[in-house]
Amino acid sequence: MLADPFNRGWGVRPKTNPFFELAGAVPYEPVTLPHDAMIGRERAADAASGAMNGFFPGGDVEYLKEIEVPDDWSGRRAFLSFEGVYRDARVFVNGALAAHRPSGYSGFVVQLDPYLRYGTRNTVRVECTTQEDTRWYAGLGIYRPVHLYLGGLVHLGAETLRVTTLDIDDDNATVEVSDVVHNESPVSRTVTVVTEVLDDAGQIVMTDSAPVTVFPGTSVAVRRRLVLEQVRRWGPDDPYRYTARVTLGCGGDELDRGETRFGIRRLQLDTKRGLRINGVPVKLRGACVHHDNGPIGVATIGRADERRVELLKAAGFNALRSAHTPMSKAMLEACDRLGILVMDEAFDVWTRTKARLDYALDFTSWWEADLEAMIRKDYNHPSVIMYSIGNEIPETGSDLDASWGRRLADTVRRLDPHRYTVNCVNGLVSVADQISALGAADGGNDVDDGHGVNDMLASMVDFAAAVNASDLVSDRTEEALGQVDIAGYNYGESRYTLDPGRFPHRIIVGSETSRSDIAGNWALVSRLPHVIGDFCWTGWDYLGEAGIGRFNPAEGDATAGVTGSFPSLTAAAGDLDLTGSRMPASYYRETVFGLRGEPFIAVHRPARFEEKAAPSIWGWADVLDSWSWAGDEGKPVRVDVYSDADEVDLLVNGTVVGTAAVGQGQPFVASFDTVYEPGTVTAVARSASAERGRASLTTATGPLRLRANSDARILTDDDSALAFVRVTLVDRDGNLDTTQDLQVRVEVTGTGVLQGVASGDPAPDEPLAGNTRSTYQGSLLAVVRPTGRGRITVTASATGCEPGGIEIAVR
Repeated sequence: MLADPFNRGWGVRPKTNPFFELAGAVPYEPVTLPHDAMIGRERAADAASGAMNGFFPGGDVEYLKEIEVPDDWSGRRAFLSFEGVYRDARVFVNGALAAHRPSGYSGFVVQLDPYLRYGTRNTVRVECTTQEDTRWYAGLGIYRPVHLYLGGLVHLGAETLRVTTLDIDDDNATVEVSDVVHNESPVSRTVTVVTEVLDDAGQIVMTDSAPVTVFPGTSVAVRRRLVLEQVRRWGPDDPYRYTARVTLGCGGDELDRGETRFGIRRLQLDTKRGLRINGVPVKLRGACVHHDNGPIGVATIGRADERRVELLKAAGFNALRSAHTPMSKAMLEACDRLGILVMDEAFDVWTRTKARLDYALDFTSWWEADLEAMIRKDYNHPSVIMYSIGNEIPETGSDLDASWGRRLADTVRRLDPHRYTVNCVNGLVSVADQISALGAADGGNDVDDGHGVNDMLASMVDFAAAVNASDLVSDRTEEALGQVDIAGYNYGESRYTLDPGRFPHRIIVGSETSRSDIAGNWALVSRLPHVIGDFCWTGWDYLGEAGIGRFNPAEGDATAGVTGSFPSLTAAAGDLDLTGSRMPASYYRETVFGLRGEPFIAVHRPARFEEKAAPSIWGWADVLDSWSWAGDEGKPVRVDVYSDADEVDLLVNGTVVGTAAVGQGQPFVASFDTVYEPGTVTAVARSASAERGRASLTTATGPLRLRANSDARILTDDDSALAFVRVTLVDRDGNLDTTQDLQVRVEVTGTGVLQGVASGDPAPDEPLAGNTRSTYQGSLLAVVRPTGRGRITVTASATGCEPGGIEIAVR
């Protein structure tokens, strides 16, 4: 079946009590899906989920869409496909309950026709809720796209077309194209199934047909085994894709059609040669990513997820782990197109809760359906190479509860035997009940819900490493890790060199690692063949778990625990900030990966020169790539230069103020103490006396202006389109001023709306709703969504400086 978008014409309102409706109906606010009903709500210090949810309140909403159902639909079948509704979705068609899905992250299909009334208007209403049910910002509402499928009484299945690569050699590949034919007519039908494979240019390279007889009220699976000659394989360096098309016909008439894109590639895995794709060894330069899209909340508007993949790849990553929820179709499509490898993750909890009302309450009833939904979504995406069955699951340390892992892994293998399974284990979580027996002086932290574990990791890194490397963790997690193809270690790099002695056939991936030892982790991954990669926490900053990566002075931090106090909003733990700007840690990681030759200048805030830095293990030094420090003239300042050269010269206004060897205090870093003078600071990297590269920063001076740049000047009028407009505070020469943040008003006119606006500030004291926001370190981001064909004008203005603007065409 082919899908049509079903995202426009909805309304949303707070969920109401039908008895209250007697006093007057509460109006619906018009919205276009995908939509996050929480992101505009007022945050509060006393919100029930606190910092874990970014201090947003819980809530209940309902969506309504009216549709005109013509008489000729009575001989057809209609389905709605929801890619994601957070949470506990209940779908009503003309007032009757048609579907219920507790998980907020699983796609599901609803058959409409049993509830439809033909020749009149019909209603689809969706209720959803969130109440203390997650450890991060999960949003609220129909936050992923909805599609409508229409077919005759004899039709193909909705989302059942699959392509499997059975064999590959140097020239050819054998693929199986399968689909399901349903016959809901009262008589047997013989139909013709035509299978075609098209190349990336849309040219047919293979075709096949066969008759299929389907008895009344039955369904049959149709499979065609095809040999493709001189195939072009999909891989990270050449993400080439084909299209499979299945057409259902009878007597020359087309009854139904479906199509999907796919890639042909070969995966291999062993402890001697690690991971290979098409015979080529690959080390995973991975980033963990949460599912929210920053300024627009969790709304999965296609371009937002595509942009994230583009920027993460540009920062040097070649792999993404969806933490701790299944990845969106839009992000998978971008990973396919750009050659980014994916670890898709099913669950953050099994039978034990981590939040008071989380998915663990539904797991035993719904795990199989939700696992099937994830694999159905992923099956044709060549970017997906492994499925994670869980993240930091306490049951992995119990011989009885670990049996759940075997059920999950075996189900994955039954549904998709061509990809690998992984369980992302945190040894401290697995043995939490025995931590005190190991002598942990954790100050009484409670570890039963995961928060205490985070506190321990943040304050006792060495102890955490020792626990992970202990015999207790080896013994307690042996069964859980023996059930999967790959052992995922969260903060367990102390096991990388230990495991081969006791578990010589164990393959490891660093499924979650801190930023405190990027260089050390990557050195181990590069050296050890049984360790196939590293996934940092995190590639992109995210909403909720607010403040875990904040920079903390060694003394005087008034906040308690691992999270920050109100108004903390984001984790402050991303290589890229909430708006997609690269942070200094990103350039350091790129240097460690060996992908960056140019040095990077990271300047510590002069006001903190005397402080002894103590960032959390998810944080980074409080540095900026800026030489604008108004008010700090003549004060001492520390400058770090990230480089893989032998040594670095530092020049201030053309004068050499020092030469430092790279790696003396920190790998890939040359450090200097100097005095701040406005002007230009330059770093010159040298190896064997030859210059390797140089970089400069210049002070912003004189009158400032607002500059607006967009990632797109032409948009398509559809539900997935967005423009991301970066607004910066610059001088007349375009130098960014990071010290004089201003409150900016963003106005959008024409055929578009302001979908969201935000800065990279991890703890803003302004509401997220509205069109006024302060710049942070000289920058903010406005997200614009088209509403029709024409032109959009975006204008940014602030008191005391020249405004900026940009025009965008919509076609």
